Amino acid sequence: MNQIQTMRVFVCVAEQQSFRRAAHHLGVSNALVTRSIAMLEGHLNTRLIHRTTRNLSLTEAGVRYLDGCRALLEEFDHLESSVAHAVREPAGTLRVVASGLLSPLALTPLVSSFRHRYPELRVQLTVAEGPLDVLDSGYDVGIVTGTRLDGNPSLIGHALAPNPFVACAAPAYLDRRGEPRVPDDLPGHDWVTLAAHQHAPTWQLVGHDGVAHSVTVRPACTVNQLALVQAAAVAGAGIAVLPAPCVADALNHGTLVRLMAGYRIDDPDAQLSLVYPNRQYVPARTRSFVEHALEHFGAPAARGQTDYDFLRPVRGPERSDIVTGLQ
Repeated sequence: MNQIQTMRVFVCVAEQQSFRRAAHHLGVSNALVTRSIAMLEGHLNTRLIHRTTRNLSLTEAGVRYLDGCRALLEEFDHLESSVAHAVREPAGTLRVVASGLLSPLALTPLVSSFRHRYPELRVQLTVAEGPLDVLDSGYDVGIVTGTRLDGNPSLIGHALAPNPFVACAAPAYLDRRGEPRVPDDLPGHDWVTLAAHQHAPTWQLVGHDGVAHSVTVRPACTVNQLALVQAAAVAGAGIAVLPAPCVADALNHGTLVRLMAGYRIDDPDAQLSLVYPNRQYVPARTRSFVEHALEHFGAPAARGQTDYDFLRPVRGPERSDIVTGLQ
């Protein structure tokens, strides 16, 4: 028995005060109406309607049940309408989780332009330092580094933009320890790394000739947040490998100097991607954000924000033009 539909039949019979008129109003047979009421009364083990050959009336239980059915059906219809509307039109709160390896330079313009486009939507942005769990944590969208989804069929992913990494250090550190010029110079330096890399991280450096150099370094300082890695590097604690967007301002202002500019750091996190749950009915707010993000990072201005090939190790008065593409 479909309880909701049977309730609708009962309410219609009570309002029409006739089985025949209720059947006509609902577009069903008289027999179906009669059978539905009989099943409902059997399910409740009580009589809801007094019937005679001329008219019908509700029992005391029927009156009470009618009031409850009307309230329940109104709530049910409102729920269905709101859910269907949310699938068709952007509404409610969009919950976004982003990797801690991302810079505000990548996140804030995206969220700001999305809010400008959909002012009726609320955006809740969470930055996670550890692994992202889009599914179990109830997020609508995840902005992650890397392109692997580990073959998870429950997620859909889109590549958005490069997220290149650069090696950098403070001028004071380089004055004290010297500047590395080739990959073999790197292991002898002090390094600042994330706690996840505390066991001798290995970096892959690829030169202009395409030759890859594997360099294992020993951390002198490990911290648990990307911002602290940068702060320690600025303070002269050692060399750090950081996402280029995160250190753009520091390179512009000379508080950090890019190192090994002739080499590309080949890292699985050097790609910005977007993931969201693979569902039959994706909420409109999620679809709208995905479309906006793809459009945003496909625009020339956004591509310029993530193209750091022009970063170079400049020290002294010339450093003001290091990342002019971000201004």
